[in-house]
Amino acid sequence: MHIVTIEEMRELEAQAERQHGLTSPILMQHAGSSAADIFMAQLLPHHSINDLEVLFLIGPGNNGGDGMVMAEHLVKAGALVSYYAWKQHKLTVRGQDIDERHTSEELESVLQSADYVVDALLGTGTSRPLSDDMRALLERVKREGEQRPELRIVAIDLPSGVNADTGEVDPGTLKADMTITLACPKLGFFFFPAREYIGELHVGSIGLPTDLESHLQTEMLNQGFCRSYIPHRPLNSNKGTFGKVMLFCGSAAYPGSAYLAGSASGRVGAGLITLAVTEKTLPIYASSLHEATFAILPEGPTSELNRGKTHERTQALSDHLPGYRALLMGPGLGQSSETRETILQVLEYLRSEPTEKRPHLVIDADGLNNLSALEHWWTFLPEGTIITPHPGEMSRLCKGQKVSGGSIDRLALAREKAQEWQVTLVLKGACTIIAHPDGRVRLNWKANAALATAGTGDVLAGVVTGFLAQGLAPFDAASLAVYIHSSAGERVSAELGNAGLLASDLLPHLPRVMRDIKHNAYRPGSDITERYEGK
Repeated sequence: MHIVTIEEMRELEAQAERQHGLTSPILMQHAGSSAADIFMAQLLPHHSINDLEVLFLIGPGNNGGDGMVMAEHLVKAGALVSYYAWKQHKLTVRGQDIDERHTSEELESVLQSADYVVDALLGTGTSRPLSDDMRALLERVKREGEQRPELRIVAIDLPSGVNADTGEVDPGTLKADMTITLACPKLGFFFFPAREYIGELHVGSIGLPTDLESHLQTEMLNQGFCRSYIPHRPLNSNKGTFGKVMLFCGSAAYPGSAYLAGSASGRVGAGLITLAVTEKTLPIYASSLHEATFAILPEGPTSELNRGKTHERTQALSDHLPGYRALLMGPGLGQSSETRETILQVLEYLRSEPTEKRPHLVIDADGLNNLSALEHWWTFLPEGTIITPHPGEMSRLCKGQKVSGGSIDRLALAREKAQEWQVTLVLKGACTIIAHPDGRVRLNWKANAALATAGTGDVLAGVVTGFLAQGLAPFDAASLAVYIHSSAGERVSAELGNAGLLASDLLPHLPRVMRDIKHNAYRPGSDITERYEGK
């Protein structure tokens, strides 16, 4: 499913009319009908539409028109519908027009009894500040919601006052419990502060032919995408069928990184996990990763007199790599000059190998931190590399440029650097970004504060590597991994809340999420739906 800017949405609608005769009134009928269907589907089986009191706030443009069509469908279904036309200061209560002299007091009464308020005031085309009287109206709804937490707010296309391109939010904007956006998700939804105003996000159809979207380069991760990429598991298979993973990770000071990453690779289906370790650290991993095998490396150099051991470590690792489909390098390695030299030697070995013989490479954490100390570090990478920085690591890779965890600026940066560095770039943070060297970008909707804890990035790196080992292309492996990882976090936080999740809590949920998505049985709490095409 593609994500659009305001201009791209306008162009899609213009093409629909030019090429298919889909005029604005026709699209409006599709939009309102689809929004009504989604609204009613979300009510059932918990509530009945009959006698449900719904107040529509209607704006003067197409967004208001969409709301009116939706209201008509709800009336036919049995809801008790009132609507307030904001521009005309006109209130209609259950089909009866209210005298203008009594509009304010009657609006107050309707609001106090409403089960739902539908915000259909302003759509994507408005980026100017809200007027004072609209802010006052929305503030009154906000106060009612504070007094009655059971009152639910539904936004049509987007909450009025949200900038659909940048994610900026007017101070008067009302937070929605549910947003039914139309045709495509809007780019600004994926960045803060707008992300906190959208609530549960659903996508309604306006009847656009899907081929009109084929030129768009920004996609959203969802279940439909992931279902198509989860690796097939044929019955006549063995561990070699699903690929071997090598991890050059961990150290005596940071042993947990390799454990988490290796376990994650196995949990998503990689056939064999091997950890490259020294004899000193072997007992740590052998006692916790019972299913793994080990490549024993010489201890690192301890003085200038035995720096030759760096080459010995590289050679020992290189000797084990033939036959491995994926290599993860970095988590927990530390940042000594000796480690940096080993990393560079491994990269040199990978670049010297034919593409079809070398493993796909994922670099995370200390792998990135070591590289960031070098000028033009990306020139040392083999083709097809995936890097998975968090904002701090990304800042170091960009030589000190500030990188946010959730603002719109990170999208342009990710797209630019993936092309400049010729890597698949996973820029972690709220609504993680996956960028391809050719300019394509995928965004993850799931923002989860519970994942803001040590080790979850190691798990993600292991998931990426596990999917690479099973034959997925780098861009697809990274995209699937981000979605599965965040979905596992969603399941854990549904049980524990948004604090207290440990990275290891994710591990048993990884295969469960994959199973449920594959069989269309996954029911996330904050996921965006597939686009609803109507009955």
